[in-house]
Amino acid sequence: MWVLLRDRRFQAFWLGQATSVVGVGVTVVALPGLLLAHRAGTDFAYVLAAEAGTGAFFTILGGVFADRYSRSLLMAASDVLCVAGITAYLLLGADGPLWSLLLAAAVIGVGVGLYQPAHRAAMPQIVSGELLERANALDSATKRIGMAAGSALGGVLVATAGAEVALIVNVATYVVSLLTLLFLRLPAVTGSPGGGIGSVFAEARDGVRIVLRNRWATAIMLQGTIQVFFLFAPNYVLTAIVAVERYPKGAYGWITTAGFVGALVGSLIAGRIRTKRPGVVAMNAMAPCALLPVCLVWDVPLWVFCAIAFVAWAGISTFFVFWLSGLSRAFPPEVHGRVFGIEHLLTFCLDPVAKAVIPAVALGVGMGVFGIVAAVVLLVSTYAVLLVPGAVTLSNPPESARPSAVPTTAH
Repeated sequence: MWVLLRDRRFQAFWLGQATSVVGVGVTVVALPGLLLAHRAGTDFAYVLAAEAGTGAFFTILGGVFADRYSRSLLMAASDVLCVAGITAYLLLGADGPLWSLLLAAAVIGVGVGLYQPAHRAAMPQIVSGELLERANALDSATKRIGMAAGSALGGVLVATAGAEVALIVNVATYVVSLLTLLFLRLPAVTGSPGGGIGSVFAEARDGVRIVLRNRWATAIMLQGTIQVFFLFAPNYVLTAIVAVERYPKGAYGWITTAGFVGALVGSLIAGRIRTKRPGVVAMNAMAPCALLPVCLVWDVPLWVFCAIAFVAWAGISTFFVFWLSGLSRAFPPEVHGRVFGIEHLLTFCLDPVAKAVIPAVALGVGMGVFGIVAAVVLLVSTYAVLLVPGAVTLSNPPESARPSAVPTTAH
């Protein structure tokens, strides 16, 4: 890790994103503190939906832009959009019309959609070779620590100074991130783009085609879609329900904290693993997640639930370190933006639907039935992808041609 942190470019990238993610953690606590103090809960739900919807749509376009333009400047533009949206929350959150808050949420959603693929595509542009796993591990660990620290800081600020001050702190973190990105100034990976909006959508379609030609990558992306829908998204809601019904007050906080710590440990350990079969390591790391729905079914002691959350999230972080590094190596730099945009969209496209629908289904059919189905789905989908050529090594098989470029699109 110290080798990475001695690199001035990585220093700037890491410092800016570490500061920014702390701000995001602050907003997770501050925004409901601001809106729910003055508005109905439905308004808060509409705001979250507006941000999630625009973020999902612009992830694909953000991938195209990340392949066309400087990824650091695109992330800087995302910071500017987020600052504008949060400032609107500050000015209009208490008594502004609902449409203005929805517009502010949409602006932030656009910023998030632009940021996600650019951030992931920028990493292999800054760090290459065997240090890529360690860079992804440090990035993942930083996000876990930053979100936990930001949430704690947000809680303290809301309780002592108010939600408005907490959001102002978040704006300051985006300014720090913006300055580091302007210092970094990564060059664009392709030549000067041409064409209008039609060519943008054409390049998005080309990105989808090049991902679909890579069978192992497509299979693992679809695996993520299935697992988020059946396990991870509903588990987020159901764990909170079970914790309130079964354990003493504050139990959900302990379970969540155990997951945060496990994710941090998993990220740091994954950065030190060297293997010729990263796909097998990644899937084995995911397997303990099947124990999460078991904890929803049986009345296990709280310490057991926390221990399983620790192991499960350590495995999830380990998986993502190898998965993101494998994607970076399997596709050429000029399509990284679109690849990571498609990966993010496919993985989380059903997240809001699952959070809304699956918990009601689980309570309707019974937690026991849901838990068994969820555990089986996770285990089957985790190991079934290893049957796809290339999934064991997270790389293209020798007999398959490496996707070398996006099909030419007329501008």
